Amino acid sequence: MPPQPSPTLTDREAEIMEQLWTLGTATAEEIRHRLSDEPHDSTVRTMLRILETKGFVSHKRSGRSYVYKPLIKREKVQGKTLTDVIRQFFSGSPHELVLRLLEEEQLSVDELDDLMNQFQQGRKK
Repeated sequence: MPPQPSPTLTDREAEIMEQLWTLGTATAEEIRHRLSDEPHDSTVRTMLRILETKGFVSHKRSGRSYVYKPLIKREKVQGKTLTDVIRQFFSGSPHELVLRLLEEEQLSVDELDDLMNQFQQGRKK
């Protein structure tokens, strides 16, 4: 039975996962070159092993390289993370989260209207 994914990702783990979700599959070297500060090769390999232990990625050997692929969809991680943030910081209220986004001007009323339209269109499909 595969390990259950840890509920959280560190910033670096999230950055690596973002690259894997974008690329689909990649070697450690391909990922390393796409990261913001091109960390040392061994750092990326260590992080990939940690992600594998947590159940987020798997690998196949291809010649002398390991090719990694995500096991968890981006949307699942987003949903879990958002649920945790709402529970921890907004008393479990999505309403409070949206209100804070509006108050902090992170989301304009026009953007909110656009999101509601997109949401309603998605529900009609």
